[in-house]
Amino acid sequence: MEELKLLKRGAESQIYETYFLGIHAIVKKRISKAYRDPKLDRKINLERTIMEAKLMYNALKLGINVPAIFYIDKDNFSIIMEFIEGITVKEVLWKNLYDPKKIGEMIGEIALRLHSSQIAHGDLTTNNLILKENKLFLIDFGLSKRTNDVEDFATDVHVFLRSLESVHPDKKDEVFDGFKLTYSKFKLYERVMETLKDIRMRGRYVEERRSKSSNRE
Repeated sequence: MEELKLLKRGAESQIYETYFLGIHAIVKKRISKAYRDPKLDRKINLERTIMEAKLMYNALKLGINVPAIFYIDKDNFSIIMEFIEGITVKEVLWKNLYDPKKIGEMIGEIALRLHSSQIAHGDLTTNNLILKENKLFLIDFGLSKRTNDVEDFATDVHVFLRSLESVHPDKKDEVFDGFKLTYSKFKLYERVMETLKDIRMRGRYVEERRSKSSNRE
């Protein structure tokens, strides 16, 4: 493997760019936490690394485009995977490179396939979706999990909707209408959307309390 180039440093992991056996690759390495007991820290990072790789493979079997996994380094809690040569949906929407409603439909199809197989992504944002040659790739399964809890599915939709509202407010309605067009085929769709309303109401309540507290100060 060639020299690593740090691309992103997060709270849970570091992302590097490199070449693995001559192939453009990404290395995702989980970060050890100094406050945790070393044995517990190793157990947690190992389990999460293996789970992330498994869920990526499961997503691939569902027909979802994800980076190919080249190698799992259990000793260093790392996954070496394909570098997707594309453009994030965040940039696509900013630069008006693709029909917003169509993009929404494609994302809705991804969410439909994941949730129908009891997988929640955990971080479904426009920055974790990459468009390459008219195909949409889903990346960063670090927060993904197996679940049959409607609240987990609704949280995925909530995170996606929040990313639209905060980064793409002018295209939010078009993209989300497209999303609902395909995602509505999910058998638990109505329950998910009701739970989504509850989650958003809770968020507004917290924001209002913070605002009132700030004003009093």
